Amino acid sequence: MAKKTRRQLFGQHFLHEKRILQKIIEAIQPEKDDLVVEIGPGKGALTFPLAARAGQVVAVEKDFSLVQTLEKNKPDNLEIIAGDILQVDLTTLIKSKKGQVRSVKLAGNLPYHISSQILFVLLRVKNHIDRAVFLFQKEVAERIVAGPGSRKYAPLSILLQNYFDCNLLFLIKPGAFSPPPEVDSACVSFSRRTEPRFFPEIEEGNFFEFLKACFRQRRKTLLRNLEGSGFNKDQIAAALQKLHLETKVRAEELEPEKLLAIYHLLKSTGL
Repeated sequence: MAKKTRRQLFGQHFLHEKRILQKIIEAIQPEKDDLVVEIGPGKGALTFPLAARAGQVVAVEKDFSLVQTLEKNKPDNLEIIAGDILQVDLTTLIKSKKGQVRSVKLAGNLPYHISSQILFVLLRVKNHIDRAVFLFQKEVAERIVAGPGSRKYAPLSILLQNYFDCNLLFLIKPGAFSPPPEVDSACVSFSRRTEPRFFPEIEEGNFFEFLKACFRQRRKTLLRNLEGSGFNKDQIAAALQKLHLETKVRAEELEPEKLLAIYHLLKSTGL
């Protein structure tokens, strides 16, 4: 088996097309009183233009060889942190700087293999930021913005859309990167809502576990999935009937509000 290169190990695909970089910067909307935290700055193609427009930029880079390159030419308002974003205490980092800025934004051309993990990082800091703009594999981006009736609609779609207005802004072809990935990419924006859209934050943990049970096996009905997760079949059927839903309905067909209503009905039974 051929030895993997450093780029392959870190999942690095450096964006070089200036037109696309400009579109991303416009999506981030950096202002002079903003803090922008960039995840995976790479060679700085996005980092330095952001620093030219934002008040402060903090870039978190795992590859130390790139950290050294970034440090050579960095302006005074750019801080480079050598570390793994999945291990960096991003909440504490943001809090330490929040008093100095009006708005906090996240940005990044993300390694595909940690995309889902980054989304949970985003959720952890949701109350401390105003906006995020990330590049994802197209399939992941479509899952983020998916709604009822789509095969890509999933528990994480609901969780993210509860706290953010999520928009797939534009697609990016492999040739815009070096080396080119094997799939198309997409730019997604996350604008934090003033209030959760579907459920209060206090219910997040238990409701998310319930959603995972609902979508456990997509080809099965909601009733079968919930029964397989330990819920009582008769009580599930009664909840569906009360909400005027067929027993053959699948989770992917239902709006988040309906899924939440089922959750509350079953919760009231003590399950």
